[in-house]
Amino acid sequence: MAFVADTLNPLVSRTAGSARAGLAGSPATFAALALTGAALLWSGNFFAGHLAADVISPATFSALRWALAFALLLPFTWRELAQKRGEIVRLWPLWAASGVLNIAVFTVLIYAGLARTTLVNGSIIGSAAPIVVGLFGWLILGERTSTRSRLALALSTAGVALIVARGDIGNLIGMDLRGGDMLLFLGISAFALYAVLLKRFPSTLSPAAALAASIPFGLLALAPVAAWEIAQRGFDGEAAGTTTMLILYVGSLPTFGFVLWARGVTVLGPTRAGQFLQLMPVFGAALAVGLIGESLHLYHALGFALVLSGLALRDRRLAPA
Repeated sequence: MAFVADTLNPLVSRTAGSARAGLAGSPATFAALALTGAALLWSGNFFAGHLAADVISPATFSALRWALAFALLLPFTWRELAQKRGEIVRLWPLWAASGVLNIAVFTVLIYAGLARTTLVNGSIIGSAAPIVVGLFGWLILGERTSTRSRLALALSTAGVALIVARGDIGNLIGMDLRGGDMLLFLGISAFALYAVLLKRFPSTLSPAAALAASIPFGLLALAPVAAWEIAQRGFDGEAAGTTTMLILYVGSLPTFGFVLWARGVTVLGPTRAGQFLQLMPVFGAALAVGLIGESLHLYHALGFALVLSGLALRDRRLAPA
């Protein structure tokens, strides 16, 4: 999630200079509200994905979402993409791999997982993404980790395992697991590979332009799967209105969340701003319980506490922003 949170920072870079003076003099509560709003909008993406399970297949939903996001992103990035087209062509395997992992595999698995498990489970499991990215960085890139980082990983992993096992270790031993929870974890793993890939092969493109460069490859990967889904499931005309609203939301408002995030970062800095991502499971649980009547269990609270403890312990090694 950390890379995604930074994706649209360049979109406000032109106004950041003029806005910084005003923002710097604003109360910190303004930045806190902006960051809280971003976390809420991103939690809404999980909520929308859970609702979409009844009206549209995951690959089709993902393809339409990213097509709309690309249309919204392109006006802000086309000039940079044109200026650096030589680098884009030279590094096309990077953009292809990024598109497949992030645009196709990650989002499809997340939406497919949300169709098979509760929104509460999905929100809490999703909050462990930064820890999985750190684990893959250690395994693949050989990044050095401290004892504190390893302990943080262990705590968060235990939290996710507790949620997946539904509070009963016997479910893990007997492999009596929810398929949706496993799909969510696999989706997070795909995102972690994507994040590690970007770190292993750095580019001079801004995060927004890099995302725009990878979206077409992701759409190409999604197209045959979406076509197969449509052929199998058809089109539910009665749900067209609901489907359209969900697509408009996931393709637009979470993008606005990136702008809110960037504004908050200019005031509080990336380290403190990153802590607001930990609100996503809270919002996800609130949406699940308040709007669709899901139930909270003790293992949800314990699992979330372990995930949150791991994230907090990991962040303590960073200097205050």
